[in-house]
Amino acid sequence: MKISFIGCGAMGGALAEAALAHGAVDAGNVFLFDMDTKKAEAIANAFGCSVSGSELEAAESSDVIFICVKPQVTGIVAERIRPEIQKGKIIVSIAAGVTVRSYLDIVGDKARIVRMIPNLPARAGLGITGAYFYNFSDADNDVRAQITEVVSKTGKVVTVKSEKLIDEMIAVTSSSPAYFCMMIEAMADFGVKAGFTRADALVMAEQAMYGTAGYLLESGTHPAVLKDDVCSPGGTTIAAVTTLEEAGFRKAILEGMDACRKKSVKTEGYC
Repeated sequence: MKISFIGCGAMGGALAEAALAHGAVDAGNVFLFDMDTKKAEAIANAFGCSVSGSELEAAESSDVIFICVKPQVTGIVAERIRPEIQKGKIIVSIAAGVTVRSYLDIVGDKARIVRMIPNLPARAGLGITGAYFYNFSDADNDVRAQITEVVSKTGKVVTVKSEKLIDEMIAVTSSSPAYFCMMIEAMADFGVKAGFTRADALVMAEQAMYGTAGYLLESGTHPAVLKDDVCSPGGTTIAAVTTLEEAGFRKAILEGMDACRKKSVKTEGYC
């Protein structure tokens, strides 16, 4: 399978580099294009793949086309590569809020399209990506598996049956690293207040969050169970938890995520 990545920024670059580094695709079968040529060249020089001179040239060279540009640019890219999509090539889009329908209106109703929503930890191989496959038949199971394999090199992949769930995932997965970073920063501030260096305070907060998430994933333990295990009767942790609840910690998270959802979810035009 030949793959092109149109857009080699934070997410496009992460997907391409992970797929190449882990052998999900041969470097000779990868074609890169970015308006900032240096981004594409840096990946090509590191892994031995090819840099294309335009979006259309990249699409012409591949079977599966990853569109990894800003949402406002996706329509321009789709228009430029339309001749190749109409030959039966596959679009994989990672643009938030850009529906399958918006692509079909440009490239035609027969197009096979994958909508994905990755998150930034993909750059460290610790990401979570939602995937929705449109217009794929049982005959496409092999290519579906290959596309999933490429993206799985950046972390876990969850396939959903409804396109609407891709936009719903944004608040839980794509935007959530920002919430976690706010909490880590606040915890580190307290560490500095307590007398630790900023570097040590950050490491402690980051490792505590990373270790907790890792344990939950490995063990399958429900977060509420682990929370209760940490809270000794009359102890320090329950004092902290009680104060956080009184301050509206849980409510603030829910309301913030709901605001994110309202900003991202489309109410019509899904396929």
